[in-house]
Amino acid sequence: MDFPNDMFSGPWLAFSFGIFAVLLLGALVTAPWHKVRGDNEALHVYLATCVFTLMLWAIKAGITPGLNFHLLGVTTLTLMFGWQFAFLAVCLVLVGITLNGGAGWEAFAFNALVMGAVPIAVTQILLYLAQTRLPHNFFIYIFINAFLGAGLAGVVMGSVAASLMVAGDVHSLSRISYEFLPFFPLLFFSEALFNGMMMTLLVGLRPQWVASFDDETYIKGK
Repeated sequence: MDFPNDMFSGPWLAFSFGIFAVLLLGALVTAPWHKVRGDNEALHVYLATCVFTLMLWAIKAGITPGLNFHLLGVTTLTLMFGWQFAFLAVCLVLVGITLNGGAGWEAFAFNALVMGAVPIAVTQILLYLAQTRLPHNFFIYIFINAFLGAGLAGVVMGSVAASLMVAGDVHSLSRISYEFLPFFPLLFFSEALFNGMMMTLLVGLRPQWVASFDDETYIKGK
């Protein structure tokens, strides 16, 4: 859901840039840079995933400005790299999308927060709850953190976007309810299926690429 420049007024955009700056600084300061420093494979995997996500976001279906759909894949980014690198990846992807004319620079922070920070937060919270409240099991990791986490992240992102458009007088509640909300089940299942399949392949074939997954914890001895 890519917001164009003229969708929200100046105060909304300024507020979003303030929150974005804090999150970006936090990601840059707390990111585990040692994982990519001197590790060419890790760096190449990260950059390749960013390019793949850029292509994924470029494929979209729209109704009107601000009412369009594309797969996010942010849950996969978060589970693979942690919230810091996931947020930085979203920023890199948005730079590419914006340079290509798919979004506006003035709305950059708004897009990064809605399509990046929101689904990252949902994924991170669910991962924490699963790791602290549920048994460490491969199937719990896949179905709760990947399938369910991605689906919920997509729906929460859509809900936040819809709420912001209503609060900012961009679209009326009736229009959002009629044109946007009916697609929420599709949003849930498409994100759940895509991210669930991606994470199943990754932990099965390249578990060393997934920062949140550990063979010793989830598979061996179970």
